[in-house]
Amino acid sequence: MALFGSSDMGMDIGTSMVHIVIRGKGVVHSEPSYVAFERETRTVISVGDDAMRMYGRMPTGFEVERPFREAHIRSFDLVSKMMSYYLRKVTAKHKGMRPRLYLAMPGGMAPTERQTIIDLAVDSGIRSVVPVDESVASAIGGNVRIDQPYGRMNVDIGGGRTNISVFSMGNQVRWRILDFGGDRLDTAICDYMRRKHNLLIGERSAETLKINLGSARVHGTKLEEEAYGRSLISGLPRAVTVTSEEITDALDAPIREFVSLLHRFIEQTPPELASDIFDAGITLSGGGARLYGLDDLLTSQLGIAVKTPDEPDLCVARGLSELLSNPDAYEKINLRSPYRDDEMVD
Repeated sequence: MALFGSSDMGMDIGTSMVHIVIRGKGVVHSEPSYVAFERETRTVISVGDDAMRMYGRMPTGFEVERPFREAHIRSFDLVSKMMSYYLRKVTAKHKGMRPRLYLAMPGGMAPTERQTIIDLAVDSGIRSVVPVDESVASAIGGNVRIDQPYGRMNVDIGGGRTNISVFSMGNQVRWRILDFGGDRLDTAICDYMRRKHNLLIGERSAETLKINLGSARVHGTKLEEEAYGRSLISGLPRAVTVTSEEITDALDAPIREFVSLLHRFIEQTPPELASDIFDAGITLSGGGARLYGLDDLLTSQLGIAVKTPDEPDLCVARGLSELLSNPDAYEKINLRSPYRDDEMVD
């Protein structure tokens, strides 16, 4: 197709990470979705890796924020500056590049929000924007055949929320957005450390414990790690040794709630689609799918095979890359995001 030039690119603006792909080159840039700024003037100090390192360490009057942390945009001006930063960083390496952008957008956004994001991208020097629902891109990147006349289910666990989608004939026929993701698990670990160890730790420390020790079921081998924070008794810095069993215990409640919500979603799925899902299984994608044992736990609890592709956190980016490389193969796929208030689950 003549419209798809070699400079076409894709951008996954996730709640935790931003991934950029270029046609024929795959993922060319990845950085955290963090913006550091002065609170009063909204002047951006740093973006990406540098901003993430500043998280929890900024002086009074400064903040570090993830603009897409919730289901809706927290700050349009920060989103604009973050997108401009990443797009300029990539296009600066490819002189004369004024690409068409395949933009993976969070599901559940209001049409006005989606249009604002598109306008921001165009203002950043993009020739035109093709909006792609992140659930669609995630399913394609996870090798889910969503174009077939059968029900196929993809569960994308991100940093701030989880997108559940059932596809048939290239459309999302059922979908939900759950208030569950990596952030919820980090909060559960912070609460556990406060409750069990009288230790106040930051979200970044909790995330590290989750990555290194976290699991949906007990590890075969006991793991340990030092956790650093502030004692709620003395008010002084303190370190405690935390085990993998403790972190598994900390994550138990939110994971059980997540399983319950998935169970309810499947119960409400029409019988024909549910039968297809039982036969084909469920694909688990997103960064949250990396949690040790989660796919096995879901398989045992739901009675449906759950599989996790390699590098599940890159499924959306790989889906965008596939759309860029083989647009004709997906011309019958509905790339757009559905939007209905009653499809949101808190």
